[in-house]
Amino acid sequence: MSNEYHIAALVVHCRAESRASVCEAITAMEGAEIHAATEEGKLVVTLERNNRVDLQTGMHALSALPGVLSASLTYHRVENLDELGENNG
Repeated sequence: MSNEYHIAALVVHCRAESRASVCEAITAMEGAEIHAATEEGKLVVTLERNNRVDLQTGMHALSALPGVLSASLTYHRVENLDELGENNG
């Protein structure tokens, strides 16, 4: 089991006519949340995953959604779960 927790923020650009279906698909993804969306198809999305490989898989899945033109990583943070537990306990 990984002791890491990954949080990533991305700007996703999709075709305006695909925005609704892209938003629906992202909302259905575990650990994904849309924080902002424009009518033109630009979305601010966060992904949270328990390890690097799952994060990369999620980012690839975002970029592969039908109608998505690009998914650009803007922020990535790795938390050590052991350290978080010590601070909270």
